[in-house]
Amino acid sequence: RHARAMASLPTSLGLFRSLLRARSAAFKGDPTALTAARTEIRKHFDESKHLSPSEASGKIKEGVEAESFIRLHVVQAVGNERGNYEMTVQTHHTDLEGSNTIEVPSGGAGAAGSCAGEKK
Repeated sequence: RHARAMASLPTSLGLFRSLLRARSAAFKGDPTALTAARTEIRKHFDESKHLSPSEASGKIKEGVEAESFIRLHVVQAVGNERGNYEMTVQTHHTDLEGSNTIEVPSGGAGAAGSCAGEKK
């Protein structure tokens, strides 16, 4: 899908919708993260309203890459009663080439992390 998206870029509205869908899947059940992600996505689109068509095309390419990253690399980790983080890693998160590392940002329970899995 990523290669097809790069060959023919979506419209800005199509990209906006695609980013919102990716954010909904990545942060399902976390209203704080859903709101923050929507605000961030909206901010980037608002900041880009004045761009020329060629500049907009570059921003759309960046947005396609961001959507792919969110969809493939972002997993949600939730703090448990033992003080550890638990997450559900989907198959599409583990079928990636990468460093097999998990980054846990500061912010406590419910903070979002990213996971790049290694193909086994």
